[in-house]
Amino acid sequence: MGLLNELNIPYEIKNVTTNPAYAKEVEAASGQDKSPTLDIDGTILPDASVEDVANALEERGIII
Repeated sequence: MGLLNELNIPYEIKNVTTNPAYAKEVEAASGQDKSPTLDIDGTILPDASVEDVANALEERGIII
């Protein structure tokens, strides 16, 4: 989440390890149980790398 912090982009952390409901939510959205999984304006990024997140943010014009 370093990139999001660096860019002052708000986000919510849902701990799938301690909350089974969150784990089910991730599986339903992504079809996987990978962590971290991000939802950026409806685009699901399971096991996302910094590059994946940056690309998704760029596509939405959030970062240049």
